[in-house]
Amino acid sequence: MKNLWPSSLLVLLVPTLACTKPNFVSTSPDAGGAGGVADSATGPEVSVTCPEPNLACSASGTTGTCDPVCQTGGCDWCSQKCTYAFDGVAAQPACASAGQKAFPDLCSATSAGLPGQSDDCAPGSICLLPVSGGTSWYCFNLCRIKEDCPTGVECGERSLFPQGVSVKVCDPFYDQCGPDGTCCKPLLGTGCAANRFCYLVSPDLGTGHSRTVCEFNTGAGRNASFCSSSRDCMTANTCVNGGCRRVCNDTNLCPGGGTCTKAGGEYGYCPY
Repeated sequence: MKNLWPSSLLVLLVPTLACTKPNFVSTSPDAGGAGGVADSATGPEVSVTCPEPNLACSASGTTGTCDPVCQTGGCDWCSQKCTYAFDGVAAQPACASAGQKAFPDLCSATSAGLPGQSDDCAPGSICLLPVSGGTSWYCFNLCRIKEDCPTGVECGERSLFPQGVSVKVCDPFYDQCGPDGTCCKPLLGTGCAANRFCYLVSPDLGTGHSRTVCEFNTGAGRNASFCSSSRDCMTANTCVNGGCRRVCNDTNLCPGGGTCTKAGGEYGYCPY
């Protein structure tokens, strides 16, 4: 087959394919010329900018440097994220180096409890020590309300650093009960990985099944003791409307003949 491009046209096209090499300006004293001024004869100076991550989130509630939940604001988004750090009074938004780890990865935090606190979790998450006196730190997803959390889990407070102020993060993943479910055993507090505790949480409204969570710590609440989360209660209990209640089901009835109020198809809770 004959070449459909005339040779004269090819000659004309060749010069248009030439590229100008970009010039990256160096701040080193050895950069071309006295005083470290780079030679700009080869092309324009090149700068790199990175857009805000702008994560899906509820309406921004931060007016400071940046928004840790939405990941917007004045950070260097090429290498930083917006997180929380302690300013001596409260947890305040701050820019810090960004990592790549995410829940439930183990992580490490540096300068915990200081204004320069940072960690190796990805933007939108933060490294916390969920058990007072423990040694294992984990990445948690930051949130402001429940709708900021994935898979329908709750948004609650956990300590920013040991014995410190709190920040809001998403609960661990919930597991569905039922014939095709993988939930742990909330009546026994078992069925989780080592050093984790099984709790009954809100049911799945879509399937009607009960759900559980494998928590990092356990509390001592029972018989209407105040709670903000099931982990504030003893195992075999759950948190309902701010009070700890005993878990029950069709074969594990409430003490004294109380009615077991269903929280999904498999489990429920007893009256105070």
